[in-house]
Amino acid sequence: MHTEIPLINILWTGGWDSTYRVLHLSRMNVILQPHYIICDNRRSIKFELEAINKITDDILNDTRTQCVFKTTIITHEKDIPPDEEIANAFRSIRQSVLIGPQYDYLSRYAKTVGNLEIGIEKGGLAEDMMNKFGKLTYVENNGLSYWELDKSASSAALFKVFGYFRFPIYTLSKLNMKAEAEKLGVMDIMEKTWFCHFPHSGLPCGCCFPCKFTIEDGLDYRLPKQALRRYSVEKKFGKLKLYQLIKRFRRKLLNY
Repeated sequence: MHTEIPLINILWTGGWDSTYRVLHLSRMNVILQPHYIICDNRRSIKFELEAINKITDDILNDTRTQCVFKTTIITHEKDIPPDEEIANAFRSIRQSVLIGPQYDYLSRYAKTVGNLEIGIEKGGLAEDMMNKFGKLTYVENNGLSYWELDKSASSAALFKVFGYFRFPIYTLSKLNMKAEAEKLGVMDIMEKTWFCHFPHSGLPCGCCFPCKFTIEDGLDYRLPKQALRRYSVEKKFGKLKLYQLIKRFRRKLLNY
């Protein structure tokens, strides 16, 4: 009896979380279709796409790869159809939980794709949001496992924004993924991922949200000493208005 090979659509930023899932799926008998969204105000696009290209080459040249690995679909945020219902639902959620603005256009994109995997990990604002407004259900389907929103136990706004996604790594921390990547023998590839939104001289800044998450989640070894010093300074003085003013000017003038 013929079994159809499952098609997996996944958002891939070239970052730690989504790359972990891509590498995990690459060892399975699936058709893997990555998606990357370009947003003009994201200063790390060049670094993310470079990471995606390097890791793609590694996957294609790895004899352990079992999936059919399709070319990454790159879409500009401006080309994603508007959706007033999603926009209104996103604004409603953001009044209570300050989730990133990217979830507005990512949700609109996910609606056009359907069942799009997203690399939201354990902890942080996303977990707070899920606990506040809804419930996730664990699903095992055709050899795959992931979490998805329970419509009956989630607010209408939450389901409108996140109901088009699957959450495959929701219960994993970055250190969990590191341990699993070591077992898979792909840590050399994981180290090629990119995370910083405001790179300085081609290196992580230490002050943006992804840098902070990387440090606080136990992967501080991935940042240079100068970035770790910036993180420590921000941790100490970040709430002061003078520091916030200096940071705004620094990002405007020096891009980090």
